[in-house]
Amino acid sequence: MIIDIESFVSREIYERLMEYTKLLLKWNNTINLIASSTVHEVAQRHIVDSLQLFKFIENKDIVIVDLGSGAGLPGIILSIAGIKKVTLVESNSRKVAFLRQAAQLSQGEVEVVNERLEEVAGLKCDIVTSRAFADLDKIFTLSQGVAVANKYLLHKGERYQEEISKAKKHWLFNSKVHDSITSDYGKILEITDVKHIP
Repeated sequence: MIIDIESFVSREIYERLMEYTKLLLKWNNTINLIASSTVHEVAQRHIVDSLQLFKFIENKDIVIVDLGSGAGLPGIILSIAGIKKVTLVESNSRKVAFLRQAAQLSQGEVEVVNERLEEVAGLKCDIVTSRAFADLDKIFTLSQGVAVANKYLLHKGERYQEEISKAKKHWLFNSKVHDSITSDYGKILEITDVKHIP
């Protein structure tokens, strides 16, 4: 099912997202930001996939930390679409250069942190996002330096149940599983109350 980006955002934001798409495709020629198989379907596979998180975000006046941002998905997209502040954590310096340029398309506050996630300390946010970065157990382990006030919103594939089971060996948490609107097997995990099991 094809979902129109403009059903999510205003015309002005749509134009900014189109500028992001041009920038993404230009940079993708020299650094691997997205899979070549998805180059011709950026709107659905990447932009709408990121925008669907708004269904689980009550208020745009928040801080999001996006882990392993890569191409800025979903972090840059959420920022362009109106999230007050987004912090992008990315260790690859070439991808960081792309993120800094892409961030200029947003009217919100964007911070790019060029560090390995396990070395990050002192970050605070309302929501953590992550897409195509690591399994649940690893996300929780690596993000212990991030204070999360509300929840995690994580894009996951068909092995999400295995990830939940594995993570529950080391972590206590509450999870809701939502169907993705862009993929028959994709899921959005909404996770709260994460605590390490001593």
